[in-house]
Amino acid sequence: MRTLIVVLIICAFLQSTILPLDLVLIILICRAFLKIGKANLYLAFAFGLLISHLTLIPLGLQSIGFLVLVQITQSLSRSRLSINPISLVSICFVAIALNQIIVWMIYGSIQFVPKIYGGFLSLAIFYLVRFWEERFIVRKEIKLKI
Repeated sequence: MRTLIVVLIICAFLQSTILPLDLVLIILICRAFLKIGKANLYLAFAFGLLISHLTLIPLGLQSIGFLVLVQITQSLSRSRLSINPISLVSICFVAIALNQIIVWMIYGSIQFVPKIYGGFLSLAIFYLVRFWEERFIVRKEIKLKI
């Protein structure tokens, strides 16, 4: 979890300075698609506040949007649709579009063209997060017998 937080902080700074992608939102959606829990909601709220602070959006609006999108992703990951990881691409397209609509309501300007690439990037990020969660995260349920 610490490594994920560090990666999200680095992506938040990259997103707010040089990259036109919503990397933090994509990573949060991919993790919510893989692992269901309250930790995803805490991460969404905290990094929504961080992104709002770094991009000078009024505090709380971005975090509420992140919370709603992560909660929708968690509920969709329980359905039969979640068997195919390609469905994550469409979920990310919709999530990025909704996030841009939220930003459009605040600022009045919208840029869909650079942000659409995030949907295609979500599949690669999904496999990276899945690899990380399966290989390097120790579960407490596994106990060794001596």
